[in-house]
Amino acid sequence: MNNVFDILKLTPKTNCKKCGYPTCMAFAVGAVNDEISLSHCPFIEDAKSIETHKNIPSEQGLLRELQGKIKTTDLNEKIKDLGVDFHEANGNFTIKIPYINRTIVITNNDIKDMDNREIDPRDAILLYNYIFFGGKGDLSGEWIGMESMPNSISKVKTLKRYTEEKLAIFFSGKPDELRSRVSSINGVIIEPCEAHLCFIIKVLPKIPIKIHFWDMDEEDGFPASVKALYDRRAMNFLDIESLVFASERMAEALVEGEQGFNY
Repeated sequence: MNNVFDILKLTPKTNCKKCGYPTCMAFAVGAVNDEISLSHCPFIEDAKSIETHKNIPSEQGLLRELQGKIKTTDLNEKIKDLGVDFHEANGNFTIKIPYINRTIVITNNDIKDMDNREIDPRDAILLYNYIFFGGKGDLSGEWIGMESMPNSISKVKTLKRYTEEKLAIFFSGKPDELRSRVSSINGVIIEPCEAHLCFIIKVLPKIPIKIHFWDMDEEDGFPASVKALYDRRAMNFLDIESLVFASERMAEALVEGEQGFNY
């Protein structure tokens, strides 16, 4: 057993949520990444023995698995509510997905940007996960912190370090520069705002992230701080690990500027 789909085959594929994850696919991704033990699924027999012999695939190995899987997936059903542009003819398909400040094109054979350039394997895996998750319905319009999501304790710490603190430190004393960079990657400034600056960036069509930025207060000695918020239904469209990575990539796009994030 060496990939997400091997693990997925062991589950009942009913999305019963007894493991704590919203879908069996999310559980399988978490198990591959050692975020959760197979024993948390009550339907997997002899989980401990299986885990002893489990091999973790490389990013490239997982990417190849996902590229192969998409060729046998009923995409018409999967992407219906994902906000992507989909065309299919004569057995060939093209999916165009807005991704932060770029549009990514997925076909039967590869995944590239609109200029036909390769993208980071981590980004590719995130985009495939978004498709395979096959989220349904609309967003709620209600914003929550990651700490309000299930199985989020360790992820909240990662989010704070690589997204919230990264943005706070880099843009401390530079709210105007942050405002400019938000606009450069198609973010939307929200006014009125309870912080010094509030904005929303759509990492993916159904994955908006709202940022509250409080600048440093030299007089009172308070450092800059940032809070990331997500739609309450975000985990209907991505697992929590993918949400954390999406947040990190958004932060990188802002810190590195319009060109720095691309490759």
